[in-house]
Amino acid sequence: MTKHQSTILKFAVGLAGILFLILCFTAYQSVGGGGFDNVLAEPWGLVTLADVMLGGVCMGAVIFTHEQQKPVAAMWIVPIFVLGHVVSVVWLLVRFLPTKGSNQ
Repeated sequence: MTKHQSTILKFAVGLAGILFLILCFTAYQSVGGGGFDNVLAEPWGLVTLADVMLGGVCMGAVIFTHEQQKPVAAMWIVPIFVLGHVVSVVWLLVRFLPTKGSNQ
């Protein structure tokens, strides 16, 4: 990956992250804290929640496999189940995007 491609990728992911946070804030503003009860009351809400949890387990397995220090792996995995896959995206960026000092 060239330096230019890496910069574009970082910008795109950063922009997507900001848009995601705006979407979360807007959704919370419109339904408030009780909106999650409505999600759990619907069968598809339960399926969606199970899907997200399964994704968290799978991503946790990937992180646990790739991180050499298991306490560090745990510090990445636990927040996935609270904050969602935004944490997964950050881990992927930190772990796999080249930095200025790398020779990739």
